[in-house]
Amino acid sequence: MSNASGPIATVAEAVRELGTASDVYGPTLNTTVSLSAVELVGTALCEALRPYCPTTLAFWNSSDDSVLGHVVARELGASVVRADELAGIAALSNEIAAGARVALLATAWTNEKYLKALTAIVRKRSAEVVAVASVFESAGLRDRGVPAVCLLDADRRDAEGPATTSEAEA
Repeated sequence: MSNASGPIATVAEAVRELGTASDVYGPTLNTTVSLSAVELVGTALCEALRPYCPTTLAFWNSSDDSVLGHVVARELGASVVRADELAGIAALSNEIAAGARVALLATAWTNEKYLKALTAIVRKRSAEVVAVASVFESAGLRDRGVPAVCLLDADRRDAEGPATTSEAEA
């Protein structure tokens, strides 16, 4: 993988190359900038989520998070469920099977409303939220009762490995 200044070696370099943009559901990576950078970030998220054995990956339907989510799901061998909100009503792109092990994904969980809503939708389907993942650390992840996986510290966007917290550590 390479960028204008040379090979992309770390998640932080890949994220810097992609940059972020605003979206309805929060910040997203600009996934059209570099497919190789998206692959690097998606693979890192997959490896951070792999210990939780998710069978389904759920995220809010923004174009950039969808691209990232599909990379992560492909690497995990998991199915994908996208959520949309229209006039205050949340809907899923397809059903989540009862008993599914679901990981929630976002570039950053900056709006707690969307994290709570997606968690509630998954649980209402009798599925289990096994992890919440993001590229950037998000303040509201620590008190969710499930492990939180973040690739980059929000304050130091140059962290090299995933930061993982569990309810017991929080």
